[in-house]
This record gives sequence, C-alpha cells and structure tokens, in this order.
Amino acid sequence: MNHDQLDAAADPINVHWAERMGDDARPFVEPIWHGSILPSLKVNALAENWTTEQFHERCTRALMATVDLFYALHGNASSSYTQANEKPQYYWVHQNFNILRANDATRGMSIQKDEMLRVAAEYLSHPEIRTNKFDWLLLDAIVFAELDAYSWHISGFAATLASGNVVKYLALLALFNGIGFVFGYLLLPAIAYFVVSRGHETTGWAIAALWAVSVVWSLIGLPFRWKTRRKNKALLNRMLDLYRLLGDSTISPRLLKNSLERAATEGVVLDGAVFSIVDRIVARDATAFVPGQIG
Repeated sequence: MNHDQLDAAADPINVHWAERMGDDARPFVEPIWHGSILPSLKVNALAENWTTEQFHERCTRALMATVDLFYALHGNASSSYTQANEKPQYYWVHQNFNILRANDATRGMSIQKDEMLRVAAEYLSHPEIRTNKFDWLLLDAIVFAELDAYSWHISGFAATLASGNVVKYLALLALFNGIGFVFGYLLLPAIAYFVVSRGHETTGWAIAALWAVSVVWSLIGLPFRWKTRRKNKALLNRMLDLYRLLGDSTISPRLLKNSLERAATEGVVLDGAVFSIVDRIVARDATAFVPGQIG
C-alpha cells in the first residue's frame, strides 16, 4: 500500500464513524484519532506491508477502541442530566493531582473503571493496533483512576467538604479536630462533674470511669492509627511517584517499570493491563518511550 491507498482506505471509515459519533464525543475523539492514532497506523501499515483489508480492519478496531475509551473516561458525556461544569473538557490529559479534588465531578471526567479496563483488555488482545498514544492514554488514565480512588478513600470529611479550597480545608480540619477534642476529652469529665455536684456520686463516678476507659483505649490504639496513616501516606506517595513519571514528554521505560514494581511491592494494587502495557513498552525500546511519537 502507498500513501494514496491508505488515505482512500481510511476515508470511508472516518466518514462512517463521524456520522455514528454523537456531538458529545466527536470534538474530542477526532483530534486524537486524526492527530495521532490514525497516522501511527498508517506508518505501521507501510512498515509492515499490511494489505488493504488488514488496514481497514485494524483502523476500524482502533477507532472503536478510541471511541469506547472516550466514553469510559466520560461516562456522563451523553447524559442530559449532566451539569454544564461536569461535561467533558478534553479527551484525556495528564492531571495535576490535587487530593482535595479527589472524586470531583467538575474536573471534566467521569471515569467508568470497569469499562476502561474492558477497553484495555480488548486493546491488548490485538497488538497489531498498538500505538504509543493509546498505550499512554490507558496507562495515564488507569493509574490516575486508582490514585484518585485511593485518595478519596483515605481523605477525611474536611477534604471532602472543602471542594478543593485549601483555606476551607484547613478551617474545617481545625473545626473537626476541635470538636473531636471536646467530645473525646472534655465532655464526659464535665458531665461527670455536673452529675456529682448534683449529688449523684455513683452515676458521676461511673461516667468518669467510662471516660477513663475511653481515653486509655484511645491511647492504646494510637500506635496502630499512626501505623495506618504512615502506610496510607507511603502508598499515596508511591502512586504519585508513578503517576508523575507518566507526565513526562519522554518517559524512561526502565524507570517506569521500576516505579511500577516498587509500588506493587509496597501494596499498590493496579490492574494487570498496566503491567502488560509497560512490559510491552520495555520490550520494544527500553531506553525511551515518547507518548506523542507517531508509529
């Protein structure tokens, strides 16, 4: 096949899918498709001497994966109930992670994890449609989804209610800590003193004993809570280290694989698709991985 034949084979596919895609997806899918994935498939077709039938079948499969991944990353794109500030703003970009905005619908994404992993599994089962761009899209989105979900899991009410506002978060944190201190260390002694002063000594001392037991129990559990917090922080930092690597314009596959293995060793759980994609990247070129490279 030559360049003209490739263009002639691709045109009907592009027209067909342009008609099938809704207005919610087309403005985001077409730049990715025409700017990176289709050109990469054309380069591979020329390098590997694909037939017209092979090129047509692989383009169709790759475009289906591109559309499916968009809807996996933006599950609310076609919903009429989606608020204006929650609609898609991009196909996908590397995120500037902010733990105070974990699970925030206004970031322009609504990730459907199961569907995203289904797309990844389908993509990996057809290595002939592999492109650097799609490898990176899956890696970045899957790792971010796990990072975001874990951050949401370990963050407290103050972070949830702050809506990304640092000042509001610090104020809420101080408020909740103050309330916790009052209820945990001051309220029961005050009640016990009040009850005793009213002549109900037995009840008052019982309340005081209950408070003493709760304080002792809290102190006993303190090392375990600290250990849990340290572990949570370590896992979060390991995931952040891994995710930051994916934001580079040129990525070291060896560093990426080492970071992934360290994260897994320390307890970070990621889908097997991440390991498969990274292994494939290393096998192709262990020195450099350029997400934007055509071919």
